[in-house]
Amino acid sequence: MIAQRGACDMGPAVGVLETDDSVVLSASITGHLGGICTSEMLGVPRTVTLKRPLGDRILLDAFTGRPVTSPSGG
Repeated sequence: MIAQRGACDMGPAVGVLETDDSVVLSASITGHLGGICTSEMLGVPRTVTLKRPLGDRILLDAFTGRPVTSPSGG
């Protein structure tokens, strides 16, 4: 998956909540770098390891509550 981060963030972290019917992904930012920041967003690849294969479970975005249509980000 591709997670978004700002130019002055230390990077994105992705949390995972697994149930029998769904996998919910939540993103957060880990820290802040000092200095002058630009307003650009950067895409950073992140690998998420599940306890079991996704299979028929629905993949959801925790922020919107909506299905993630492209788990690979592309």
